[in-house]
Amino acid sequence: MNRPEKIKDEALRTRVAHAYGQLRAGDPSGAVRTLADAFVDLLVRHPALLELTTTVRGRPIPLVTRWPAFGANLVLDPEGGQPPRVELVRERFALSEALTYYEFLVDLAVDQGL
Repeated sequence: MNRPEKIKDEALRTRVAHAYGQLRAGDPSGAVRTLADAFVDLLVRHPALLELTTTVRGRPIPLVTRWPAFGANLVLDPEGGQPPRVELVRERFALSEALTYYEFLVDLAVDQGL
């Protein structure tokens, strides 16, 4: 697991720290909303992330589609006419779900040198 202090982008690091505070305060739903907003902002500011792929079962898939789909679901426009967004289909999230979103975002940022 990567450490959030390794995130170079100060704005992203601040948002991740805020989400961590929300987790510690018992507000996993607030943390998911903060992380979803940070993720979308990251994709808008670094559109090259949308082109990265990873291999799953021998097939390449867009890396960003690994964003967890626990109710804060990534929506991509395949034509590229609309910016990416996260659609919240629920109001409440469990701590374990929020931690999964948190780890995904931290790992993505650190692994990509952001």
